[in-house]
Amino acid sequence: MALIHTSNEYQIPRGRLYWDPRDAATDALTGEEEFGNCPSFTIAIETEKLEHFSSQTGLREKDDSRVVQVDRSATVTCDNVSFDNLAKYLSGQVETVSQTSDAVTAATLAVIPGRFYQLGRSDTNPAGDRNISSLVITDSTATTTYVAGTDYAVDLVKGRLQIIDAGSIVAGDIKVSYSKAAKSWKRIKTGAASELRGAIRVVSDNAGATNRDYYMPLCILKPAGELPVIAEEAEYVTMEFELEVLTPPNGAAIYLDDAPVAE
Repeated sequence: MALIHTSNEYQIPRGRLYWDPRDAATDALTGEEEFGNCPSFTIAIETEKLEHFSSQTGLREKDDSRVVQVDRSATVTCDNVSFDNLAKYLSGQVETVSQTSDAVTAATLAVIPGRFYQLGRSDTNPAGDRNISSLVITDSTATTTYVAGTDYAVDLVKGRLQIIDAGSIVAGDIKVSYSKAAKSWKRIKTGAASELRGAIRVVSDNAGATNRDYYMPLCILKPAGELPVIAEEAEYVTMEFELEVLTPPNGAAIYLDDAPVAE
C-alpha cells in the first residue's frame, strides 16, 4: 500500500469584516456594522518568554524557558470611505446639520480683494450657509451695488463668495443680502473617544479553500497611518486601523470556526 500524505490546503483569503461597537455606558454589544471592502486584515501575535540559566557550572546554560506573555493585535486596511468609517477614523461622531429657510439682510462682511469667503460662517455655523439665491452685494453704506462677474464671483450651491481682484470692491466692509433654502446634510464632528471598544467578526469567502470565520469579542479599534485628502497619484483612498485584541473575562481572545456543514 502506498504512503498516504497530508492533503495541503492553499488559501487566497477573502471575506467580509464586521464591527460590533460596545455601548460606552453598559459595555454591551450593540449590533454589527459592515466595514465594506477591506483589502487587508492581518493578525499579529507576539510572545514574551522568561528564560532561566543554571549557575551550577562554569558554563552558564539555559535550562528552562516559559512563555509568560502573549500580545495579540490586528491591522485593518479599508477602502470603503463611508461616512461611518470616516467617523471611526477621525474619532468623531456623525450628526445631521439642518439649515432653515431664511433671508439674510445686509449682513456685514469684511473682505480683501482676491480672497474667498464662506457666506454665513460663524463659530456656531462653521459650514456657513448653502443653497443660496437672490444674492445682492453693496458697499457698507448700501449706495453702490456691485456686479456679479465683474466685482465678485459666487457658487450659490456651496455659498462661496470670491472678491475679484480687479473689480470695484476694496478692502473693508461690504453688505451681503441673500435667501437660503431649507437643507440638511451629514457632518462628522471630532472630539469623540480616540479608541473604540467592540467586537470584530470576519466572515470568510476564500478563493479555493475552506472557509473559516474569525471572531474577536473584545477589541480596541484605533485609527492609524495617514488619510489622503489630496493626492497627485490616481489611486483609491484607504484607511488603516489598528486593533488591540483582548481576552474578555468569560471567553477567549480569538475564535476560529469552520464553516457549518449543510444538511
